[in-house]
Amino acid sequence: MAANVKHIAAQIPKLTLFSKTNRRLFVGRFLHGAKFTRWKCRHRNATMSAPQACEESTWSGIAGPETFAKEEKLKSLSEKGLRFVGDKAKTIGQPTPESHPHLMEENEITPGITKKEYRDRRHKLLSVLSKTHFGETHDKHLVVIPSNPTKHMTIDVPYPFRQNTDFLYLTGFQEPDAVLKPWRVSHCLHIRVPCSFNLQTPKGSCGKSYSIKNLAPVLIDRYAGKDFSVWYDSLRPTHPMIHEEISKVLFRSEKFSYKNLLTLGHNVHMLRLIKSEVEIKLLRQSASLTAQAITKVMKSTRPGLEESHLHTILEYECRMGGAERLAYPPVVASGPMANTLHYINNTQVLRNGELVLMDAGSEYHGYASDITRTWPVSGNFSEPQRELYEVVLRVHKKSLQLCQKTVSLDYLHHAMLLLLGEELIGLNMIPKNLTESQLKKATAEFCPHHVGHYLGMDTHDTHMVSRGLGLHPGMVITIEPGIYISADNTKVPERYRGIGIRIEDDVLITEKEPEVLTAECPKEIEDIERLMNNTEIARL
Repeated sequence: MAANVKHIAAQIPKLTLFSKTNRRLFVGRFLHGAKFTRWKCRHRNATMSAPQACEESTWSGIAGPETFAKEEKLKSLSEKGLRFVGDKAKTIGQPTPESHPHLMEENEITPGITKKEYRDRRHKLLSVLSKTHFGETHDKHLVVIPSNPTKHMTIDVPYPFRQNTDFLYLTGFQEPDAVLKPWRVSHCLHIRVPCSFNLQTPKGSCGKSYSIKNLAPVLIDRYAGKDFSVWYDSLRPTHPMIHEEISKVLFRSEKFSYKNLLTLGHNVHMLRLIKSEVEIKLLRQSASLTAQAITKVMKSTRPGLEESHLHTILEYECRMGGAERLAYPPVVASGPMANTLHYINNTQVLRNGELVLMDAGSEYHGYASDITRTWPVSGNFSEPQRELYEVVLRVHKKSLQLCQKTVSLDYLHHAMLLLLGEELIGLNMIPKNLTESQLKKATAEFCPHHVGHYLGMDTHDTHMVSRGLGLHPGMVITIEPGIYISADNTKVPERYRGIGIRIEDDVLITEKEPEVLTAECPKEIEDIERLMNNTEIARL
Protein backbone atom coordinates (compact mmCIF):
# COMPACT_ATOMS: atom_id res chain seq x y z
CA MET A 1 0.00 0.00 0.00
CA ALA A 2 2.79 2.42 0.90
CA ALA A 3 4.50 1.80 -2.42
CA ASN A 4 1.27 2.39 -4.32
CA VAL A 5 0.58 5.66 -2.52
CA LYS A 6 4.12 6.85 -3.20
CA HIS A 7 3.68 5.99 -6.86
CA ILE A 8 0.35 7.85 -7.02
CA ALA A 9 1.97 10.93 -5.52
CA ALA A 10 4.65 10.87 -8.19
CA GLN A 11 1.95 11.12 -10.88
CA ILE A 12 0.41 14.37 -9.53
CA PRO A 13 2.22 17.20 -11.34
CA LYS A 14 3.49 20.28 -9.49
CA LEU A 15 1.92 19.42 -6.14
CA THR A 16 2.64 22.62 -4.19
CA LEU A 17 -0.23 22.98 -1.73
CA PHE A 18 1.92 21.99 1.23
CA SER A 19 5.53 22.65 0.37
CA LYS A 20 6.77 20.78 3.44
CA THR A 21 4.31 17.89 3.29
CA ASN A 22 5.69 14.62 1.99
CA ARG A 23 3.82 13.20 -0.95
CA ARG A 24 2.68 10.02 0.74
CA LEU A 25 1.11 11.86 3.67
CA PHE A 26 -0.67 14.37 1.47
CA VAL A 27 -2.07 11.85 -0.99
CA GLY A 28 -3.30 9.72 1.88
CA ARG A 29 -5.15 12.70 3.28
CA PHE A 30 -6.43 13.67 -0.15
CA LEU A 31 -7.79 10.22 -0.93
CA HIS A 32 -9.53 9.77 2.41
CA GLY A 33 -10.65 13.36 2.97
CA ALA A 34 -12.47 14.07 -0.30
CA LYS A 35 -16.21 14.60 -0.31
CA PHE A 36 -16.56 12.11 -3.17
CA THR A 37 -15.28 8.59 -3.63
CA ARG A 38 -14.99 8.08 -7.38
CA TRP A 39 -12.18 9.83 -9.18
CA LYS A 40 -9.62 9.20 -11.88
CA CYS A 41 -6.01 10.27 -12.11
CA ARG A 42 -5.99 12.59 -15.11
CA HIS A 43 -2.28 13.01 -15.62
CA ARG A 44 -1.68 12.61 -19.34
CA ASN A 45 1.57 10.70 -18.90
CA ALA A 46 0.29 8.28 -16.25
CA THR A 47 1.56 4.77 -16.89
CA MET A 48 0.11 3.00 -13.86
CA SER A 49 -2.13 0.00 -14.00
CA ALA A 50 -5.85 0.44 -13.47
CA PRO A 51 -5.81 -0.24 -9.71
CA GLN A 52 -2.81 2.03 -9.24
CA ALA A 53 -4.31 4.76 -11.38
CA CYS A 54 -7.24 5.00 -8.98
CA GLU A 55 -9.81 4.04 -11.60
CA GLU A 56 -13.44 3.75 -10.57
CA SER A 57 -13.66 3.09 -6.84
CA THR A 58 -15.91 0.36 -5.56
CA TRP A 59 -17.84 2.27 -2.94
CA SER A 60 -21.14 1.69 -4.69
CA GLY A 61 -21.56 -1.56 -2.77
CA ILE A 62 -21.61 0.47 0.44
CA ALA A 63 -23.43 3.65 -0.51
CA GLY A 64 -25.72 2.36 -3.24
CA PRO A 65 -26.02 3.63 -6.82
CA GLU A 66 -27.89 6.81 -5.79
CA THR A 67 -24.75 8.25 -4.21
CA PHE A 68 -23.02 8.38 -7.61
CA ALA A 69 -25.92 9.38 -9.84
CA LYS A 70 -24.20 12.57 -10.99
CA GLU A 71 -21.10 10.97 -12.43
CA GLU A 72 -20.10 13.89 -14.62
CA LYS A 73 -20.22 16.28 -11.68
CA LEU A 74 -18.01 13.99 -9.64
CA LYS A 75 -15.46 13.81 -12.45
CA SER A 76 -15.44 17.59 -12.69
CA LEU A 77 -14.92 17.93 -8.95
CA SER A 78 -12.15 15.38 -9.10
CA GLU A 79 -10.31 17.35 -11.75
CA LYS A 80 -10.69 20.56 -9.74
CA GLY A 81 -9.40 18.80 -6.66
CA LEU A 82 -6.10 18.08 -8.42
CA ARG A 83 -5.43 21.70 -9.39
CA PHE A 84 -3.21 22.56 -6.44
CA VAL A 85 -0.65 24.33 -8.61
CA GLY A 86 0.83 27.79 -8.96
CA ASP A 87 1.58 30.55 -6.50
CA LYS A 88 -2.08 31.10 -5.58
CA ALA A 89 -2.45 27.73 -3.88
CA LYS A 90 -1.67 28.72 -0.29
CA THR A 91 -2.84 27.24 2.97
CA ILE A 92 -4.17 29.68 5.56
CA GLY A 93 -5.88 27.25 7.92
CA GLN A 94 -9.25 27.24 6.15
CA PRO A 95 -10.43 26.60 2.57
CA THR A 96 -9.95 29.30 -0.08
CA PRO A 97 -11.02 29.43 -3.75
CA GLU A 98 -7.42 28.67 -4.73
CA SER A 99 -6.92 25.69 -2.43
CA HIS A 100 -10.49 24.29 -2.63
CA PRO A 101 -11.92 25.14 -6.08
CA HIS A 102 -14.39 22.26 -5.71
CA LEU A 103 -16.00 24.08 -2.74
CA MET A 104 -15.61 27.79 -3.42
CA GLU A 105 -15.84 30.38 -6.17
CA GLU A 106 -13.58 33.37 -6.65
CA ASN A 107 -14.02 36.18 -4.07
CA GLU A 108 -15.72 33.88 -1.54
CA ILE A 109 -14.50 33.82 2.06
CA THR A 110 -16.62 30.78 2.92
CA PRO A 111 -18.50 28.56 0.45
CA GLY A 112 -21.31 30.59 -1.07
CA ILE A 113 -20.58 33.84 0.79
CA THR A 114 -18.42 36.57 -0.73
CA LYS A 115 -16.04 39.11 0.75
CA LYS A 116 -18.58 41.81 -0.08
CA GLU A 117 -21.35 40.16 1.94
CA TYR A 118 -19.11 39.86 5.01
CA ARG A 119 -18.00 43.48 4.61
CA ASP A 120 -21.62 44.62 4.22
CA ARG A 121 -22.58 42.75 7.39
CA ARG A 122 -19.94 44.61 9.40
CA HIS A 123 -20.99 47.94 7.95
CA LYS A 124 -24.64 47.16 8.64
CA LEU A 125 -23.80 46.33 12.26
CA LEU A 126 -22.08 49.68 12.75
CA SER A 127 -25.02 51.38 11.08
CA VAL A 128 -27.46 49.63 13.43
CA LEU A 129 -25.41 50.61 16.48
CA SER A 130 -25.30 54.23 15.35
CA LYS A 131 -29.11 54.32 15.36
CA THR A 132 -29.49 53.08 18.94
CA HIS A 133 -30.01 55.49 21.82
CA PHE A 134 -26.29 55.60 22.60
CA GLY A 135 -25.42 55.65 18.93
CA GLU A 136 -27.38 58.84 18.39
CA THR A 137 -25.66 60.57 21.29
CA HIS A 138 -22.11 59.34 20.60
CA ASP A 139 -20.21 59.30 17.35
CA LYS A 140 -17.39 56.93 18.32
CA HIS A 141 -18.10 53.22 18.60
CA LEU A 142 -15.66 50.38 19.17
CA VAL A 143 -16.95 46.81 18.78
CA VAL A 144 -14.99 43.90 20.24
CA ILE A 145 -15.99 40.35 19.24
CA PRO A 146 -13.69 37.43 20.18
CA SER A 147 -13.65 34.06 18.47
CA ASN A 148 -14.01 30.77 20.27
CA PRO A 149 -10.96 29.03 21.73
CA THR A 150 -9.89 25.46 21.10
CA LYS A 151 -11.41 23.22 23.77
CA HIS A 152 -10.03 19.88 24.91
CA MET A 153 -11.83 16.77 26.11
CA THR A 154 -8.59 15.57 27.74
CA ILE A 155 -4.86 16.15 27.47
CA ASP A 156 -3.82 16.71 23.83
CA VAL A 157 -7.25 15.63 22.52
CA PRO A 158 -9.23 18.63 21.25
CA TYR A 159 -12.93 18.75 20.56
CA PRO A 160 -13.77 19.50 16.91
CA PHE A 161 -13.53 23.27 16.65
CA ARG A 162 -16.66 25.32 16.03
CA GLN A 163 -16.44 29.06 15.70
CA ASN A 164 -18.34 31.64 17.76
CA THR A 165 -21.36 32.15 15.50
CA ASP A 166 -21.51 35.95 15.82
CA PHE A 167 -17.81 36.21 15.01
CA LEU A 168 -18.17 33.86 12.03
CA TYR A 169 -21.20 35.76 10.73
CA LEU A 170 -19.19 38.99 10.57
CA THR A 171 -15.83 37.67 9.37
CA GLY A 172 -15.99 34.22 7.82
CA PHE A 173 -12.80 33.46 9.76
CA GLN A 174 -12.85 29.88 11.04
CA GLU A 175 -9.75 29.71 13.21
CA PRO A 176 -9.56 30.00 17.03
CA ASP A 177 -7.86 32.75 19.07
CA ALA A 178 -8.94 35.84 17.17
CA VAL A 179 -10.71 39.16 17.85
CA LEU A 180 -12.70 41.37 15.49
CA LYS A 181 -12.61 45.11 16.22
CA PRO A 182 -14.75 47.12 13.79
CA TRP A 183 -15.06 50.85 14.49
CA ARG A 184 -16.71 53.44 12.29
CA VAL A 185 -15.87 52.15 8.78
CA SER A 186 -12.63 50.36 9.63
CA HIS A 187 -12.26 46.71 10.54
CA CYS A 188 -9.32 45.05 12.24
CA LEU A 189 -8.78 41.39 12.96
CA HIS A 190 -6.34 40.13 15.58
CA ILE A 191 -5.35 36.51 15.11
CA ARG A 192 -2.82 34.13 16.55
CA VAL A 193 0.51 33.87 14.76
CA PRO A 194 1.40 32.90 12.12
CA CYS A 195 -0.66 35.79 10.82
CA SER A 196 -1.74 34.54 7.43
CA PHE A 197 -5.36 35.65 7.02
CA ASN A 198 -6.39 39.15 5.99
CA LEU A 199 -9.81 40.75 5.82
CA GLN A 200 -8.73 42.73 2.76
CA THR A 201 -11.80 43.69 0.74
CA PRO A 202 -12.43 45.87 -2.33
CA LYS A 203 -11.72 49.60 -2.21
CA GLY A 204 -13.83 51.45 0.30
CA SER A 205 -13.15 49.05 3.15
CA CYS A 206 -10.01 48.90 5.25
CA GLY A 207 -9.04 45.42 6.42
CA LYS A 208 -5.99 44.78 8.57
CA SER A 209 -4.77 41.90 10.66
CA TYR A 210 -2.42 41.76 13.64
CA SER A 211 -0.98 39.11 15.87
CA ILE A 212 -3.21 38.29 18.82
CA LYS A 213 -0.17 38.99 21.02
CA ASN A 214 -0.56 42.68 20.14
CA LEU A 215 -4.21 42.93 21.16
CA ALA A 216 -3.75 44.95 24.36
CA PRO A 217 -1.10 47.36 22.97
CA VAL A 218 -3.18 48.09 19.85
CA LEU A 219 -6.32 48.68 21.92
CA ILE A 220 -4.45 51.21 24.04
CA ASP A 221 -2.46 52.86 21.22
CA ARG A 222 -5.37 53.27 18.81
CA TYR A 223 -8.39 53.79 21.07
CA ALA A 224 -7.24 55.06 24.48
CA GLY A 225 -8.29 58.57 25.48
CA LYS A 226 -10.75 59.01 22.60
CA ASP A 227 -14.00 58.48 24.53
CA PHE A 228 -15.34 55.50 22.57
CA SER A 229 -18.56 53.73 23.39
CA VAL A 230 -17.35 50.13 23.69
CA TRP A 231 -19.65 47.31 22.58
CA TYR A 232 -18.44 44.11 24.22
CA ASP A 233 -20.36 41.27 25.88
CA SER A 234 -18.23 41.20 29.02
CA LEU A 235 -20.81 39.21 31.01
CA ARG A 236 -20.81 36.25 28.59
CA PRO A 237 -17.26 35.98 27.26
CA THR A 238 -16.60 33.38 24.59
CA HIS A 239 -12.82 33.17 24.99
CA PRO A 240 -11.51 33.20 28.61
CA MET A 241 -7.90 34.10 27.80
CA ILE A 242 -8.79 36.88 25.36
CA HIS A 243 -11.42 38.13 27.80
CA GLU A 244 -8.72 38.46 30.42
CA GLU A 245 -6.59 40.57 28.05
CA ILE A 246 -9.54 42.77 27.14
CA SER A 247 -10.52 43.15 30.80
CA LYS A 248 -7.00 44.36 31.65
CA VAL A 249 -7.44 47.16 29.14
CA LEU A 250 -11.06 48.05 29.86
CA PHE A 251 -11.12 47.74 33.62
CA ARG A 252 -7.55 47.87 34.93
CA SER A 253 -5.65 50.24 32.65
CA GLU A 254 -5.31 53.89 33.63
CA LYS A 255 -4.54 54.77 30.02
CA PHE A 256 -7.83 53.50 28.61
CA SER A 257 -11.14 55.22 29.25
CA TYR A 258 -14.51 54.93 27.53
CA LYS A 259 -17.90 56.62 27.53
CA ASN A 260 -20.06 53.51 27.93
CA LEU A 261 -19.69 49.72 28.01
CA LEU A 262 -22.62 48.30 26.09
CA THR A 263 -23.98 44.81 25.35
CA LEU A 264 -23.66 43.82 21.72
CA GLY A 265 -25.25 40.37 21.33
CA HIS A 266 -28.89 41.25 20.67
CA ASN A 267 -27.93 43.66 17.87
CA VAL A 268 -25.98 40.97 16.00
CA HIS A 269 -28.81 38.48 16.47
CA MET A 270 -31.29 40.89 14.93
CA LEU A 271 -29.06 41.11 11.86
CA ARG A 272 -28.76 37.34 11.67
CA LEU A 273 -32.52 36.87 11.98
CA ILE A 274 -33.32 37.95 8.40
CA LYS A 275 -31.46 35.75 5.94
CA SER A 276 -29.92 36.96 2.70
CA GLU A 277 -30.47 35.16 -0.60
CA VAL A 278 -27.20 33.26 -0.33
CA GLU A 279 -28.01 32.24 3.25
CA ILE A 280 -31.41 30.96 2.15
CA LYS A 281 -29.71 28.97 -0.61
CA LEU A 282 -27.35 27.36 1.92
CA LEU A 283 -30.26 26.60 4.27
CA ARG A 284 -32.17 24.97 1.42
CA GLN A 285 -29.17 22.77 0.65
CA SER A 286 -28.69 21.88 4.31
CA ALA A 287 -32.37 20.95 4.63
CA SER A 288 -32.36 18.94 1.42
CA LEU A 289 -29.34 16.80 2.19
CA THR A 290 -30.65 16.05 5.69
CA ALA A 291 -34.08 15.17 4.31
CA GLN A 292 -32.47 12.75 1.88
CA ALA A 293 -30.31 11.26 4.64
CA ILE A 294 -33.30 10.62 6.93
CA THR A 295 -35.19 9.07 4.01
CA LYS A 296 -32.31 6.61 3.56
CA VAL A 297 -32.36 5.88 7.30
CA MET A 298 -36.05 4.99 7.01
CA LYS A 299 -35.21 2.57 4.20
CA SER A 300 -32.55 0.93 6.36
CA THR A 301 -34.69 0.47 9.47
CA ARG A 302 -35.55 -3.04 10.60
CA PRO A 303 -36.09 -4.85 13.93
CA GLY A 304 -32.90 -5.94 15.64
CA LEU A 305 -30.78 -2.96 14.72
CA GLU A 306 -29.68 -0.58 17.45
CA GLU A 307 -30.52 3.11 17.57
CA SER A 308 -26.82 3.81 17.16
CA HIS A 309 -26.87 2.04 13.78
CA LEU A 310 -29.45 4.54 12.50
CA HIS A 311 -27.32 7.34 13.92
CA THR A 312 -24.35 5.99 11.96
CA ILE A 313 -26.27 5.76 8.67
CA LEU A 314 -27.57 9.29 9.17
CA GLU A 315 -24.14 10.79 9.76
CA TYR A 316 -22.62 8.89 6.84
CA GLU A 317 -25.31 10.07 4.43
CA CYS A 318 -25.12 13.69 5.64
CA ARG A 319 -21.34 13.76 5.26
CA MET A 320 -21.55 12.14 1.83
CA GLY A 321 -24.10 14.80 0.89
CA GLY A 322 -21.60 17.56 1.68
CA ALA A 323 -22.28 18.43 5.32
CA GLU A 324 -19.26 19.28 7.48
CA ARG A 325 -20.87 17.86 10.61
CA LEU A 326 -24.18 17.08 12.25
CA ALA A 327 -25.79 20.21 13.65
CA TYR A 328 -26.32 18.57 17.06
CA PRO A 329 -26.25 15.10 18.64
CA PRO A 330 -29.22 13.37 16.99
CA VAL A 331 -32.14 11.89 18.89
CA VAL A 332 -32.77 8.31 17.78
CA ALA A 333 -35.44 7.19 20.23
CA SER A 334 -37.31 3.92 19.81
CA GLY A 335 -40.42 2.88 21.71
CA PRO A 336 -40.90 4.65 25.06
CA MET A 337 -37.51 6.38 24.70
CA ALA A 338 -39.30 8.87 22.42
CA ASN A 339 -41.02 10.30 25.51
CA THR A 340 -37.68 11.57 26.83
CA LEU A 341 -36.98 14.89 25.14
CA HIS A 342 -33.38 15.24 23.91
CA TYR A 343 -32.66 11.58 24.49
CA ILE A 344 -29.26 11.08 22.82
CA ASN A 345 -27.90 7.85 24.31
CA ASN A 346 -29.09 5.96 21.20
CA THR A 347 -28.23 2.55 22.69
CA GLN A 348 -31.56 0.69 22.63
CA VAL A 349 -32.50 -2.14 20.26
CA LEU A 350 -35.22 -1.46 17.67
CA ARG A 351 -38.15 -3.76 18.38
CA ASN A 352 -40.90 -4.96 16.11
CA GLY A 353 -44.17 -3.11 16.76
CA GLU A 354 -42.52 0.05 18.11
CA LEU A 355 -41.99 3.47 16.56
CA VAL A 356 -38.64 5.21 16.23
CA LEU A 357 -38.36 9.00 16.49
CA MET A 358 -35.37 10.68 14.84
CA ASP A 359 -34.60 14.36 15.46
CA ALA A 360 -31.54 15.29 13.42
CA GLY A 361 -29.90 18.01 11.40
CA SER A 362 -26.72 18.73 9.51
CA GLU A 363 -24.47 21.76 9.21
CA TYR A 364 -23.71 22.71 5.62
CA HIS A 365 -21.12 25.46 5.14
CA GLY A 366 -22.15 27.03 8.43
CA TYR A 367 -25.96 26.68 8.14
CA ALA A 368 -28.08 24.18 10.04
CA SER A 369 -31.13 22.05 9.37
CA ASP A 370 -33.45 20.48 11.93
CA ILE A 371 -35.88 17.69 11.03
CA THR A 372 -37.92 15.22 13.07
CA ARG A 373 -39.70 12.19 11.68
CA THR A 374 -41.35 9.23 13.39
CA TRP A 375 -41.85 5.89 11.67
CA PRO A 376 -42.62 2.23 12.52
CA VAL A 377 -39.67 -0.13 12.98
CA SER A 378 -41.57 -2.89 11.14
CA GLY A 379 -42.59 -0.67 8.25
CA ASN A 380 -46.29 -0.57 9.18
CA PHE A 381 -48.15 1.53 11.76
CA SER A 382 -50.38 -0.23 14.26
CA GLU A 383 -53.88 1.16 14.64
CA PRO A 384 -53.17 3.15 17.87
CA GLN A 385 -49.92 4.46 16.38
CA ARG A 386 -51.76 5.48 13.21
CA GLU A 387 -54.45 7.33 15.18
CA LEU A 388 -51.93 9.38 17.17
CA TYR A 389 -49.71 9.98 14.15
CA GLU A 390 -52.62 11.33 12.12
CA VAL A 391 -53.46 13.69 14.99
CA VAL A 392 -49.95 15.10 15.06
CA LEU A 393 -49.82 15.33 11.26
CA ARG A 394 -53.11 17.25 11.05
CA VAL A 395 -51.94 19.72 13.70
CA HIS A 396 -48.58 20.00 11.94
CA LYS A 397 -50.19 20.84 8.59
CA LYS A 398 -52.56 23.40 10.10
CA SER A 399 -49.66 25.02 11.94
CA LEU A 400 -47.71 25.29 8.69
CA GLN A 401 -50.63 27.10 7.07
CA LEU A 402 -50.50 29.68 9.86
CA CYS A 403 -46.83 30.54 9.17
CA GLN A 404 -47.50 33.94 7.66
CA LYS A 405 -45.65 37.23 8.05
CA THR A 406 -46.58 39.34 11.11
CA VAL A 407 -47.66 36.35 13.26
CA SER A 408 -45.16 35.29 15.91
CA LEU A 409 -43.76 31.96 17.10
CA ASP A 410 -45.58 32.47 20.38
CA TYR A 411 -48.85 32.94 18.47
CA LEU A 412 -48.16 29.74 16.54
CA HIS A 413 -47.45 27.91 19.79
CA HIS A 414 -50.74 28.96 21.38
CA ALA A 415 -52.60 28.03 18.18
CA MET A 416 -50.89 24.62 18.13
CA LEU A 417 -51.92 23.92 21.73
CA LEU A 418 -55.55 24.70 20.94
CA LEU A 419 -55.53 22.60 17.76
CA LEU A 420 -53.87 19.68 19.52
CA GLY A 421 -56.20 20.03 22.50
CA GLU A 422 -59.29 19.64 20.30
CA GLU A 423 -57.79 16.51 18.77
CA LEU A 424 -57.02 15.04 22.20
CA ILE A 425 -60.59 15.68 23.31
CA GLY A 426 -61.72 13.57 20.37
CA LEU A 427 -59.48 10.73 21.62
CA ASN A 428 -60.93 11.00 25.18
CA MET A 429 -57.53 12.01 26.54
CA ILE A 430 -58.66 15.48 27.71
CA PRO A 431 -62.07 16.31 29.22
CA LYS A 432 -64.55 18.48 27.34
CA ASN A 433 -65.91 21.90 28.36
CA LEU A 434 -62.54 23.38 29.39
CA THR A 435 -61.81 27.06 29.13
CA GLU A 436 -59.17 28.10 26.58
CA SER A 437 -56.60 28.55 29.34
CA GLN A 438 -57.43 25.16 30.87
CA LEU A 439 -57.30 23.47 27.47
CA LYS A 440 -53.81 24.81 26.73
CA LYS A 441 -52.59 23.77 30.15
CA ALA A 442 -54.00 20.25 29.75
CA THR A 443 -52.52 19.94 26.24
CA ALA A 444 -49.09 21.08 27.43
CA GLU A 445 -48.90 17.91 29.54
CA PHE A 446 -48.80 15.93 26.28
CA CYS A 447 -46.63 18.44 24.35
CA PRO A 448 -44.36 20.17 26.89
CA HIS A 449 -42.13 22.02 24.41
CA HIS A 450 -42.58 25.07 22.17
CA VAL A 451 -43.92 24.60 18.67
CA GLY A 452 -40.78 26.01 17.09
CA HIS A 453 -37.66 28.16 17.13
CA TYR A 454 -35.57 30.28 14.80
CA LEU A 455 -33.15 28.43 12.53
CA GLY A 456 -29.97 29.59 10.81
CA MET A 457 -26.28 29.27 11.56
CA ASP A 458 -27.26 27.68 14.88
CA THR A 459 -29.98 25.09 15.37
CA HIS A 460 -31.68 27.22 18.03
CA ASP A 461 -30.65 30.36 16.21
CA THR A 462 -30.65 33.95 17.50
CA HIS A 463 -31.76 32.87 20.97
CA MET A 464 -31.65 36.47 22.20
CA VAL A 465 -34.57 37.39 19.91
CA SER A 466 -38.01 37.06 21.48
CA ARG A 467 -40.37 34.47 20.06
CA GLY A 468 -43.05 37.12 20.43
CA LEU A 469 -41.57 39.08 17.52
CA GLY A 470 -43.68 39.14 14.36
CA LEU A 471 -42.34 36.98 11.54
CA HIS A 472 -40.92 38.67 8.44
CA PRO A 473 -39.92 37.39 4.99
CA GLY A 474 -36.41 35.96 5.17
CA MET A 475 -36.85 34.39 8.60
CA VAL A 476 -36.51 30.61 8.91
CA ILE A 477 -38.28 28.75 11.70
CA THR A 478 -39.19 25.20 12.69
CA ILE A 479 -42.67 23.79 13.26
CA GLU A 480 -42.61 20.69 15.49
CA PRO A 481 -45.80 19.62 17.32
CA GLY A 482 -45.71 16.34 19.17
CA ILE A 483 -47.53 13.95 21.49
CA TYR A 484 -45.72 12.13 24.31
CA ILE A 485 -47.56 9.60 26.44
CA SER A 486 -45.78 7.89 29.30
CA ALA A 487 -46.14 4.14 29.60
CA ASP A 488 -47.49 4.55 33.13
CA ASN A 489 -50.02 7.30 32.33
CA THR A 490 -53.25 5.71 33.51
CA LYS A 491 -55.33 8.75 32.52
CA VAL A 492 -55.25 7.80 28.84
CA PRO A 493 -56.55 4.68 27.08
CA GLU A 494 -54.08 1.81 27.45
CA ARG A 495 -53.53 1.36 23.70
CA TYR A 496 -51.85 4.80 23.50
CA ARG A 497 -49.46 4.40 26.42
CA GLY A 498 -45.72 4.47 25.76
CA ILE A 499 -46.03 6.19 22.37
CA GLY A 500 -44.09 9.34 21.47
CA ILE A 501 -44.49 11.13 18.13
CA ARG A 502 -43.09 14.38 16.74
CA ILE A 503 -43.05 15.81 13.20
CA GLU A 504 -40.75 18.76 12.47
CA ASP A 505 -40.11 20.78 9.32
CA ASP A 506 -37.97 23.82 8.51
CA VAL A 507 -40.00 26.74 7.14
CA LEU A 508 -38.96 29.86 5.22
CA ILE A 509 -41.26 32.85 5.73
CA THR A 510 -42.02 34.62 2.44
CA GLU A 511 -44.25 37.45 1.23
CA LYS A 512 -46.89 34.88 0.29
CA GLU A 513 -47.09 31.22 1.26
CA PRO A 514 -44.50 29.64 3.59
CA GLU A 515 -41.86 27.48 1.91
CA VAL A 516 -41.26 24.13 3.61
CA LEU A 517 -37.54 23.54 3.09
CA THR A 518 -37.70 19.92 4.26
CA ALA A 519 -40.73 18.86 2.20
CA GLU A 520 -38.85 16.06 0.41
CA CYS A 521 -38.59 14.04 3.64
CA PRO A 522 -41.66 11.72 3.78
CA LYS A 523 -44.22 12.31 6.52
CA GLU A 524 -47.51 10.96 5.12
CA ILE A 525 -48.32 7.51 6.49
CA GLU A 526 -48.82 6.06 3.01
CA ASP A 527 -45.49 7.44 1.79
CA ILE A 528 -43.58 6.12 4.81
CA GLU A 529 -45.08 2.62 4.58
CA ARG A 530 -44.55 2.47 0.82
CA LEU A 531 -40.94 3.59 1.21
CA MET A 532 -40.17 1.03 3.90
CA ASN A 533 -41.95 -1.92 2.28
CA ASN A 534 -41.19 -1.45 -1.42
CA THR A 535 -37.44 -0.87 -1.25
CA GLU A 536 -34.53 -3.18 -0.64
CA ILE A 537 -33.30 -2.98 2.94
CA ALA A 538 -29.77 -1.58 3.24
CA ARG A 539 -27.79 -4.14 5.25
CA LEU A 540 -25.08 -3.03 7.60
